[in-house]
Amino acid sequence: MDPIDRALLDADSWFGRLPGERRDALLGEARARSVPAGGLIYATGDPPNGLWAVLAGQVRLKGYPAAGHEFLALILRPGTWFGEVSTLDDGPRPHDAIAFGPARVLHVPMAAFHRLAERWPGLYLDLGRLVCQHQRVALDFIAQSVSLPLPARLARLLAGRAGEANGMLHLKQEEVAVMLGVSRQTLNRHLRLLAQRGVLKLAYARIEVLDAAALRAAAAGAG
Repeated sequence: MDPIDRALLDADSWFGRLPGERRDALLGEARARSVPAGGLIYATGDPPNGLWAVLAGQVRLKGYPAAGHEFLALILRPGTWFGEVSTLDDGPRPHDAIAFGPARVLHVPMAAFHRLAERWPGLYLDLGRLVCQHQRVALDFIAQSVSLPLPARLARLLAGRAGEANGMLHLKQEEVAVMLGVSRQTLNRHLRLLAQRGVLKLAYARIEVLDAAALRAAAAGAG
């Protein structure tokens, strides 16, 4: 494996905490591949096809709670592992995993994972912890949705994403609206208020954070 890729994966909060022998074992069975923009890594309802990690670009997990409705569950950036739920319970995929722009991913096939887990049963506990990590993100988001007013929820969402993306968020407004559970028109009104204050700059499929301190203050309900 490319040393740069290994350093990226070792820096991940989940993978970096695994015992070294289990990290080495997973990477020894993993293979890298490129995915074109919009390429489908797996689809909702597909049988499990193993564990994945993002090496370059971005992967998005999307769900479809009802006909005509789309839900952006997670945005996965380089170094992040995903696909753990179906790998753990052998059930169908709960989301589409789609490359947003060209991406490079790492794949540990199901058969390889189970073979490794026979030697290191602790891998099942490792996967359980990854499930919990992603579940905590989801529960925190739900709690915010219930308890915070929309301007604070929007600011908190953007502030968190901006910290991961150096201030430049490659998101369409309809995607943000779906994440917040509001109409695009309502979202646009609140984004424009932030833009008028010089906190954000809006463009097609892109939101640039100009004043991170002001955005954090709005996230805390002070803006």
